[in-house]
Amino acid sequence: MKRSFRIMMVLTGMALLGGCSESDNLSHLQAFVANGPKISAHVTPLPKTPAYQPKAYENPTNRDPFTSFSELLLRKEAAAASTGPRPASHGPLQPLEKYALSSLSVTGIVRDSQGKLWAVLLTPDHKVYRATVGSYIGTHDGRIVHIDDGMTKRSVTVEQFMPNAFGGFQKEQTVLQMQNSH
Repeated sequence: MKRSFRIMMVLTGMALLGGCSESDNLSHLQAFVANGPKISAHVTPLPKTPAYQPKAYENPTNRDPFTSFSELLLRKEAAAASTGPRPASHGPLQPLEKYALSSLSVTGIVRDSQGKLWAVLLTPDHKVYRATVGSYIGTHDGRIVHIDDGMTKRSVTVEQFMPNAFGGFQKEQTVLQMQNSH
């Protein structure tokens, strides 16, 4: 039953479509072109634009309205960075300033006859240097600020001027641990 109904619907659709001829469509198009387009002679005018009334901009916080809050924060950080710490010039480079701090290793800590502590450092090219508190070290104007010769923790603390994203510097401390050679 369903199948015969479907067949009947298809045949009815075909009969309806067959009734439309191409010549009818063509004659309608020719009549439209012959009569020309229908133009309305009356055009409605545009509505009147109200007169502009200027108003003063009120800015109680004195903030630039065209600058985002994130950009204002970056500007504030940049201004703070430019007034931050700066490395001081100390003359010609000392030998340990030619090496990145991460490439140096502490191989020993010794005390001289006056009781002054010295760190013994090994460079990547297998040279050995000694340095004490106040010696310049590393490529970022680093300076040794503390040497610890304790039994459990033998280390050298270096304070460096690390560049920040705003053209300024910030002081950072790095601790170089002596490797135990058991």
